[in-house]
Amino acid sequence: MNTVLLGLRLAVAGGRESLARLVLTAFGVGVGVTLLLLCLAGQSALQGRADRSVWRDTTPATPATAPDPMLWLAVSDHYAGEPLHRVHVAALGPRPPVPPGLGRLPAAGESAVSPALRRLIEAMPRDQLGDRFPGRITATIGPAALAYPDQLVAVVGHSPEQLRELTGAQEVRGIQTGEPGDYAYTVMARILLAMSTALLLVPVVVYIVVVTRIAAVLREQRFAVMRLSGATWAQTAAMAAIETGIGALAGTVLGFLGYTAARPLAAAHLTHGGALFYGSDLAVPPAYLALSLAGVPLLAVATAVSSLLGIRITPLGIGGRGARRRPPAAWRVLPLAIGVAGLAAAAAFPGALARAWGSEPELPYVAFLACTLVGAVVAGPWACLVTARALARFSRRTSTLMAARRVAADPRRAFRAVSGVVLAVFVATFVAGLLRTAGGPPGADFYGGLRPGVVEVFVGQQPIGRLAPLVTPGTVTIHVHGYGIGVVSCAELSRVVVASCPLPASVLVRGMGTNATIGVMSGEFTESVPGADRLMVRAIYIPTDGTVAAEERVRTRAALLLPRAILNTQRDTVLQESRLQAELSTYAGLATWFVVLVAGCSLTAGVVAGLIERRRPFALLRASGVRLGELRRVVLLESALPMLLSVLMGAVLGAGGSYVVTVVGGDVWAPPAPGFAAGLAAGVLVALAITMAALPLMNVSTRYDAVRFE
Repeated sequence: MNTVLLGLRLAVAGGRESLARLVLTAFGVGVGVTLLLLCLAGQSALQGRADRSVWRDTTPATPATAPDPMLWLAVSDHYAGEPLHRVHVAALGPRPPVPPGLGRLPAAGESAVSPALRRLIEAMPRDQLGDRFPGRITATIGPAALAYPDQLVAVVGHSPEQLRELTGAQEVRGIQTGEPGDYAYTVMARILLAMSTALLLVPVVVYIVVVTRIAAVLREQRFAVMRLSGATWAQTAAMAAIETGIGALAGTVLGFLGYTAARPLAAAHLTHGGALFYGSDLAVPPAYLALSLAGVPLLAVATAVSSLLGIRITPLGIGGRGARRRPPAAWRVLPLAIGVAGLAAAAAFPGALARAWGSEPELPYVAFLACTLVGAVVAGPWACLVTARALARFSRRTSTLMAARRVAADPRRAFRAVSGVVLAVFVATFVAGLLRTAGGPPGADFYGGLRPGVVEVFVGQQPIGRLAPLVTPGTVTIHVHGYGIGVVSCAELSRVVVASCPLPASVLVRGMGTNATIGVMSGEFTESVPGADRLMVRAIYIPTDGTVAAEERVRTRAALLLPRAILNTQRDTVLQESRLQAELSTYAGLATWFVVLVAGCSLTAGVVAGLIERRRPFALLRASGVRLGELRRVVLLESALPMLLSVLMGAVLGAGGSYVVTVVGGDVWAPPAPGFAAGLAAGVLVALAITMAALPLMNVSTRYDAVRFE
């Protein structure tokens, strides 16, 4: 009990130094807890979306959830590029299954729509949207059936006779629950989010370790005095744990408050797939919340105790630090060299590498990218060592020489604070390079892509007579022959899609795949076969004037004639890809800024620790005539060197990786936009400015009274 009370007193009543340690620890833990909880909330939000969408995957194999069956036909549609989901239903008894968000199944001539779709129907002419939902709107679909607040969803009621006339209607006895049809996509998204979480937490953990090290430096002499007074090593470890634990608990509370304040902001501004989240989705499950709030303080305490294992605090002082660590060896560059060499070979001989790997041609590129990313972190200390030695050799200023020698003396510690920066800058530059792929707006001009204003109606196999209401002057028809071979005149096809003649087309969509692709179809195509006009139709392409109104009128006519038809326009592709690019760019930029700023905080904490460790040597230098400005320049250079080196490594390797992927994909590579480079440079400057906040301590810590030897 006396040990606990003494630890509490040292933590909260030890003067300004104790308060500074407490604040630094609380800040680091608070940032980590806020970030961790937000990422866990992101996992929950993705799962919530998937859970509320699974009802649309209902099939005849779905277990029964009601006494009577119903007819079911789910259709994917769009309006002005926005996804729109239509479900056509017909009850086959008085008690059919009812989708979530509804009190009853719509009867014939009735429709239930989501709030966003209702507003859109009321604002748009009926021939552009409202006519797709015959009858009257009698109900509003509740949030239980909506993946996100502005989702466009409709449940359209029919009589059994009407729905049986529509190809594809099936009899079902229940509403699907459990894993969604796009479960693999949801799992991949959650895996990527988990990897991003780990990437962002690395610099936070490094920061906590550095702050703990400051506390260890300050309390070593104090603990040595306690050992001289009779305290055991276990008692000193317990006091260190209590001292750190209080700061960690305070940081956990701050982190939870930060997460609570950030939730509504995240729900109002962050998107996935172009759509906002429900605020209730961004909630960490209770079990994960309790585990996080309890586990983070325990981790901080364990870090504090483990920091004492590397030294031996004896009653007569501090010893047992061991000999000076050997410098990093050149073998550390080997993984990086393998990754870079592999990427260079892939860029030089893309076809040969893909053919050698067989059915998984993308696997070697992923492996080389991963090897490059890991190799950059492994080689970081060695790169710091080589750069510092070179700087020391060619420097002509005392401050530069001292800083370079300091980094070269312990390059591992110099690189540790900025190790996460390499990862973040690599990923951000890689994404920025891919998003700058040359060739115009997203989805606008790739081979086989639709030209502006063209509506593709993919009908599977239908007789040409049934499609007569959709055919207008200029319509291009693709018939199907034999085992799925498309029959179409190349001259006509080139008017509605980006194609070259003669067919079969050999240029692939963005260089991917093994078949020529036109619109949503892939396979082989031929100019003509005998009796082509009498063959079944696979797809028709209807030109319009390119306005939203004209495209949506065609969609509405096609939805009424063939509800199961897949309709596609260039607008859909452009909107989807542009949103994806914007989200990737935004999140990569935010993550990079976060990592760089936390690294700046880690460097600041490292500067404080270095000032404490070198208080007497700096005071002696100042007493011997070295100006205070030169000492500050030494500390600033020690921080700037690893930061600039890590940013440069990450940017160069990330740009190289994006170049290889772009070239292998058959596109023309363009470097990241100037705005990206400017944002990255601004982040580095802000991080270094944070580091400069510790420089005023130099005057206090190097006063002449620090030269005295007791």
